[in-house]
Amino acid sequence: MKDLKEKLDRMFHPKVVAVVGAKKENNYSWLRNEGPVRELGGKVYHVNVDKNEWPGAEELGFTNVMSLLDIPEPVDYVVVSVPAQITPFIMKDAVAKGVGGMHFYTAGFSETGTKEGADLEANIKKMAEDAGIPVIGPNCLGIFHPKVGLRQGADQYYGEEGFMGYISQSGSQASGFSMEAKASGLNISKSVSFGNGTVVDCTEILAYLADDPETKLIGMYLEGARDGRAFFKTLKETAKKKPVLVWKVGLTEDSARATESHTRSVSSSRSLWEAIFRQTGAIGIKGVDDMVATAKALINLPPITGNRAALLGITGGHASEMTEVFTSTGLRAPAIADSAIDEIASYASRVGGSFRNPFEGPSIRTEENFEKTLTIIGNDPSIDFVVMELSAGSGVREPGFIDGRIRGIKSFQSKFTKPISVVITPSNPFVPVDLREIERNFAAEGIVAFQGMERGARALLNAYNYHAQKEYLYGAG
Repeated sequence: MKDLKEKLDRMFHPKVVAVVGAKKENNYSWLRNEGPVRELGGKVYHVNVDKNEWPGAEELGFTNVMSLLDIPEPVDYVVVSVPAQITPFIMKDAVAKGVGGMHFYTAGFSETGTKEGADLEANIKKMAEDAGIPVIGPNCLGIFHPKVGLRQGADQYYGEEGFMGYISQSGSQASGFSMEAKASGLNISKSVSFGNGTVVDCTEILAYLADDPETKLIGMYLEGARDGRAFFKTLKETAKKKPVLVWKVGLTEDSARATESHTRSVSSSRSLWEAIFRQTGAIGIKGVDDMVATAKALINLPPITGNRAALLGITGGHASEMTEVFTSTGLRAPAIADSAIDEIASYASRVGGSFRNPFEGPSIRTEENFEKTLTIIGNDPSIDFVVMELSAGSGVREPGFIDGRIRGIKSFQSKFTKPISVVITPSNPFVPVDLREIERNFAAEGIVAFQGMERGARALLNAYNYHAQKEYLYGAG
């Protein structure tokens, strides 16, 4: 589509929004979703031929009109929530009005597997493409741009800027991820749920976010791409500019059946997608937790340029478990130099602990020894990054302990550029505490913390692989 970037810009930054088909029976949900646009300086109209729906919309402060053609000013973005059979009539009015772009929440198209649904979708596609109108959907939740007040659901925040783009075929995966990411300090720049991707597919949205200055990295929940070759080319071009994290589903026989029923996406093999990730430099992601943790590692840590970790555990058993978890992923925990071991032995007993790597016991137990050992690790050329385990209940059992660890880590950060992060593990014995609150407390001090060893190991491996693969494919810088 000609001038697609400019047209998407208009959709993402609307001065006038029209919501078609809002109803009392669903609490005027789409009017409520887009209502914040008004608070932030834009206008929102309610379009409905059923005047019985007008009083409720008017009570919410929205202007009612019968048709898009009755709106007395240019319309930048249209949200359509009407029965599928009605959509061609809405599309006809949109073409006549010259709207900027559209989002079809409406389902009942090719994803139904019926000829009627497929024909209806083909009709919408032709009308949109002939008129040069970008359409997102059908069968999706459309745009979330919190900065301007566009939302996919009434629970989403607004009025804030962000740095992470998100592209999702699933509406619930898009809206749910935005809230999970927000809770972990990852504000969304722009997110799009694109459903069937009839006119604007994941490829076009990816290209748009690749050049979006607000977006520093991109996550994707993907069931399939309409044009595989174009998607591969765009993914490679984008991954050269910024990290792209791809959660590809539909890689098993049963899940492929589910994605076909959901968005009519055709299945493809796991080996094919693994090859795509290797050749483009994109990162294959396993789920929401993996997406959030990896994004945190890429955005908030210095580049991880090697796979050799220094691991600091809370006990001998935990240190052994931590080493097993991290090295099972392909990361390493090499022994530090003999000279470093001798230096640690000058202030920490060899009895009751270990400090060859992993580290635990006297070498890191006190705040003073913790800082000394971190300094030695920082100077050791055989170590690329550092990971410290924190027991979730340590702050309850030892008031001031977490503050001491924060001071030690911040001291390390002031001296070295090596990445350092924290993995928070359940207490033993169990102490009921909020892991996310601990995570946020570290984040407030500029320290990345992960919930659990496995999540941290996977995220740090992904971050290392991203930087290594990018250098391999595209060279340093």
